[in-house]
Amino acid sequence: MMKVATRRPGTIALAESKCKTSLGVIACALLIVVQSASAQDVESNDTNKQAVTPKITTLQDIKVTAQKKSESERDVPISMSVLESNTLLNMGLVRLSDYYAQIPGLSINDRGAGRATLVIRGISAGPELNPTVGLSVDDAPFGSSTTDYSIPDLDPFDIDHIEVLRGPQGTLYGASSMGGLIKFVMASPSTDRFGGRVQSDVSSVEHGSMGSAMRAEINIPLTNNLAVRVSAFDRHDAGFMDDVAQHRKNVNEGHAKGGRLSAVWNAGERFTVRASALAQNVWTGSTTRVFMQGDSYTPLYGPYAHARLPGTDTANIRARMYTVQMDGDLGWANLTSVSSYSQYRLIGPQDATGTFQGLIESLYGVSDAGAKVINNNRTGKLTQELRLSSPDDGRMFNWIGGAFFTHERTFGLQDITAVAPATGADLGLDPLYEGLSPSTFKELAAFGNLTYKFTDQWDVQGGGRFSSVRQRFSNAYSGPLNGGDTFDDERTGDHVWTYSFGPRYHFNANVMTYLRVATGYRAGGTNTVFLQDEGKFPTRYTSDSLTSYEWGLKSDLADHKLTLDAALFYISWKDIQLSAISTVTGQNYFVNAGGAKSQGGELNLAWHPLHGLTLSANTAFTDAVLTREAPSGTYGKAGDRLPYSPRWSAYLSADYIYPLTASLNGNLGGGMVYVGDRQSSFTSSASVPRFDLRAYTTAELHAGIQSLDWNVNLYVKNLTDAKGYLSAMAQNVATGVSSYGLAVIQPRTFGVTATYSF
Repeated sequence: MMKVATRRPGTIALAESKCKTSLGVIACALLIVVQSASAQDVESNDTNKQAVTPKITTLQDIKVTAQKKSESERDVPISMSVLESNTLLNMGLVRLSDYYAQIPGLSINDRGAGRATLVIRGISAGPELNPTVGLSVDDAPFGSSTTDYSIPDLDPFDIDHIEVLRGPQGTLYGASSMGGLIKFVMASPSTDRFGGRVQSDVSSVEHGSMGSAMRAEINIPLTNNLAVRVSAFDRHDAGFMDDVAQHRKNVNEGHAKGGRLSAVWNAGERFTVRASALAQNVWTGSTTRVFMQGDSYTPLYGPYAHARLPGTDTANIRARMYTVQMDGDLGWANLTSVSSYSQYRLIGPQDATGTFQGLIESLYGVSDAGAKVINNNRTGKLTQELRLSSPDDGRMFNWIGGAFFTHERTFGLQDITAVAPATGADLGLDPLYEGLSPSTFKELAAFGNLTYKFTDQWDVQGGGRFSSVRQRFSNAYSGPLNGGDTFDDERTGDHVWTYSFGPRYHFNANVMTYLRVATGYRAGGTNTVFLQDEGKFPTRYTSDSLTSYEWGLKSDLADHKLTLDAALFYISWKDIQLSAISTVTGQNYFVNAGGAKSQGGELNLAWHPLHGLTLSANTAFTDAVLTREAPSGTYGKAGDRLPYSPRWSAYLSADYIYPLTASLNGNLGGGMVYVGDRQSSFTSSASVPRFDLRAYTTAELHAGIQSLDWNVNLYVKNLTDAKGYLSAMAQNVATGVSSYGLAVIQPRTFGVTATYSF
């Protein structure tokens, strides 16, 4: 006889009334979870439902695709970290700035207005340069190879896990992965069963406002060979920054929404097609930049306050990605084709009053005017990869080979205009500066990797990649800041060879050690011909490259109760692309100069002393410094640390899953993050000192209840309400630095997440 779950009197009426309010969707989702939990308890009591068993996940369980094939993380001869999306969601960690510090050795320079630079193992010379960390969604690269702003900060809901590969990764992933690679591995449709889940999240930020999110996904098998998966989310990010000039509170509130449609078709026993379309829109009302007096830690306006022109410091981001992957078993080899097209657009107006107010007065005779920088950047990227790989059947030779092609179009628009400081309205004056910068980037590459097994325990890997790069830069600039009208059209090309080589030895099935020598590069480019400075600086800068030497150990001990990973590395970096400043116009240009090194190590430990209890400790030491003095226009001496690279970083955590009843488990855990002191980017002269960013420590706690079908989790982020800073930028450089803008981390946040699966 079928059991029907009963509801409390008035529950339906309450749900209907809540659904009509602004927080109705969240309230309804929470009611669904509560009702489902009640029904689940009734069913379990009446039918003696099987008890939930606490699940212990070890590194041995995690399958990764770092080497473009599915394998255990324990067998990959690369230093890497893996983050599971469910763990991030249950702790309210939904943006890169929320969870980056859980990966020692990874840092972020958040410059606000949608711009951020990722740094792995200290490989960065500052912002506004070609990226050193690659990004991919599954096996398709995302973002521009020639600008550092296009980071797909994807909501984790439809992500299976995130792989962070420490670099270089040039052999398999090409340009701009010299520092490493962040790979978003998306969830895949399944033909096995119909199912889905809904999730609701509500949070409250100290010194700020409320945040909320709704997420839903469904998997639908249409036939035995065809399935589709649909997911969507709508997230409101809480604010905590006040603007004293505009008399507004919580100005950095944000809104993100998006979705993904994916399908899998098993066209035969040996042929599979996967297709997906991803869309995400993000809007942020302001940066988290706090202004300090001089190079001190004394806030000008308050610990969570700033003063900006109306209509500036916002970010409007639009990301789209379309991918088709085809896999075929040819018997003697596996064939894979990955085709993708992605779009990324950022509109991020900035307040530059302190830099250009004096120039506006001298040129136009208008005092106390504001200066607004209008930024509109977009990139369209088409990629195609074809590869063949040997069957994974234990043979002596294993190999992979392929070809890759990308065609990128990037368009940059930047205007500097005079505006009314009270309203941000355009004053109708001629722009100080207008710039259009369309460019194209084409790369054609062939790559291969070969593994030879001398014995079942000992093998050697070797790989190489040859890349041919063609670029075109067209620049049209005008306005008094540029000294008049200029137009420049430059073409450049490069041929680059990268390689990797390393032996790997398995002491037994659970302990492996490896050596790895690898190289990486990023593409060069051209400089704009400034009218006043023509002939005083190079019109082109070439690709830079590095060589990495790494030793690693991966072990799974004590009957899978103890896992230990360790790596030591030394990186030599030459012909570094550095940003210099024109002594006449004050604008940036790029040069190849100097050298740098990065050396250090990572240690990751996980221990399961009791059933359901996991203790983990991850730490990294990185010593990344210039080895030769930087050129004129960039202030950097031998021995100076590379930007935003902490010497020490660490993450400690404890998680305990325990049975409450025959059908319910409880979980309790916490973590602590330490990010060491860092230095800001190189500056134009000794009179503009680099800012010393202090070390900071944050802690988080989480607790919850889960059944087979639902779970509710409470969390606290930044438990001690610590003040940590992600970046520092000198203000008013043209008139003498009077302050620095520091991007502050989110204050203490309380939240609850409820999920129902069916």
